[in-house]
Amino acid sequence: MWRSLALVAGPILLIGLCYAVAGPSGPAGGALRESQVRLARERSATRAFDLNADCHSAAHELQQRLPESWTFVIRPPYVLGGDLPSETLERLHRETVLPTARAIGVCYFDEAPSEPITILAASSDQSYRDCNRRLENRSREEYAGVYSRDARRIVLNLSTGEGTLAHELTHALAHADFADLPEWFDEGLASLHEESEFSSDGLELIGRDNWRRKFLTEALEFDRLPPVERLLLEDFGRSAQPQVEYAQARFFCLFLQERRLLSHFYRKCRATHDLDPTGSLALCDLFGCENPAVIDRAFREWLQVVR
Repeated sequence: MWRSLALVAGPILLIGLCYAVAGPSGPAGGALRESQVRLARERSATRAFDLNADCHSAAHELQQRLPESWTFVIRPPYVLGGDLPSETLERLHRETVLPTARAIGVCYFDEAPSEPITILAASSDQSYRDCNRRLENRSREEYAGVYSRDARRIVLNLSTGEGTLAHELTHALAHADFADLPEWFDEGLASLHEESEFSSDGLELIGRDNWRRKFLTEALEFDRLPPVERLLLEDFGRSAQPQVEYAQARFFCLFLQERRLLSHFYRKCRATHDLDPTGSLALCDLFGCENPAVIDRAFREWLQVVR
């Protein structure tokens, strides 16, 4: 008797449990879902409105500090300005900023910027120096471009070309997505994109060989290339040979890219940052080893092949 009752009542109870877990259906459930969708849309619209207002405020502030001849174009989350015609700024946004942001966003980032990112394009060395002096009250050693993290501001010297924009834009978008990105990886990834090209579908920005290789070549010849473990664990860019550190970080990212591990490492590094702030454990996990020395040997072998 009890077995028969269980066989009859069991499926009914199971169906009821599934209904309770899945939530209401029918007219009431549909109304609930529509309400949730509407609420999400309203929140998104509010964020977009706030970001647009913040972009206009940022542009207004910059107009007070830069020459009257400078023009501005607002395309949230970007505020573009320069001693250039608005048509040139529009082209820079359309042909460089948007495709670059889309490609690196697909590969790495999940969070879109919630605050304005300013891109200031100077047409000459003199204009570039003047812009930095007005905004930071000092000259800059970087001759091609610079990103100020606190201000979320990129200043470019367009007389050196547009390649620097991809470098600095990587910094800005990475900090919006992963504020605690290890410094070595932050600089390595940005430097990777300073000499890069789009994949055929435009969904990936592929780093290529560039001028930083000469510093690695010299370091290898004179046995001055630090192990990868030191790159990961020590303060970045503060040694007696910072150019070698920057080159090593860039080409290590190129090494990961050629093994199709770069985007995986970025996301794993972000997900495990609280336990692994340098990313060393995440790298060992990807390479299936327990010691970064194994990765260092593979990296040096790769450098010898691609020299």
